[in-house]
Amino acid sequence: MNDNLQILLSALQTNYRFRRLKLIKDRPLIVETERGPKKIRIWNDERLLRKHVGWRMKLISDRFFIDRMYVTQSGNPFIRIGRFAVTCHDAPPDRAALSGNEPIWAETVSALIAKSRDSIDGHGKPVRVRQRAETIFEQCRQSGLFSGSDGELASACYPSVRERAEQADLLRSHYSRRSRSVILPDTFSLGDSRSLLDTLFIELGQSVPGNGYRGLARFFLDGIREGGEESLRSLFLYLQEKGVPDQETADLIRAEWFDPSEWFQLVDSLPLVSESGQRDRDLKAFKSTWDYKTRLIGLFDSVFSRPV
Repeated sequence: MNDNLQILLSALQTNYRFRRLKLIKDRPLIVETERGPKKIRIWNDERLLRKHVGWRMKLISDRFFIDRMYVTQSGNPFIRIGRFAVTCHDAPPDRAALSGNEPIWAETVSALIAKSRDSIDGHGKPVRVRQRAETIFEQCRQSGLFSGSDGELASACYPSVRERAEQADLLRSHYSRRSRSVILPDTFSLGDSRSLLDTLFIELGQSVPGNGYRGLARFFLDGIREGGEESLRSLFLYLQEKGVPDQETADLIRAEWFDPSEWFQLVDSLPLVSESGQRDRDLKAFKSTWDYKTRLIGLFDSVFSRPV
């Protein structure tokens, strides 16, 4: 064990009064204690850390924890080691499935939509997705990239891609002047969330606040993949009872599903020389995401009666 790690472990044991402390993993840094496993985060940006602390305070609930973060014996939210700040969090081992947890997830999503809002960069003139799709299609056509099974599929899907892109542009255009948005870290995901004794542990991690509509859209996409349509419908119905989401949030989540990002990823891979197995995986990933998004839009609209 190197000296820096020994200093860190000693500081943790002293400041959090752990009787037993054992290193389990170093990436991410997990330690075992008499109070269960803990995730240790090292911050070199104190402003971001303080922003995260304030973020968590807004989202306090008795049904879920946001990165449940411990205070030191002196009541501080972090300890200092040189120029770094160090925080200590619960690290339950069990993943938080959507199925069986729909009511708690509905509370969590409702709180994120209602309280996790701020001004973030990138809300200037929106990028026109249809224009981007048209430009890329024409470039690929002229350069002869639409050959082979993947290129032929990308070309055949283009009319639908253009329609989806146009719908995404239309939905976003109504809110291009908004000053505050739903925010979530880029790392927010269903897969990284944990559960313990009917309580959810949601990770904000150490990422800067980003586009929360994209994060929520990805969360629901992961939900239908892992839990199926019935579980996601149940979640949507619980959300509907809570009056969530509002029109703006619903439209901007739908815009993420209409956005043909998976087509852009497929087209980006066309010039690459790759083995047939990788090409097959690329095609499978594209088809899967495209189909799941289609099902998601239909399911969402059937519950919330949104016009397509």
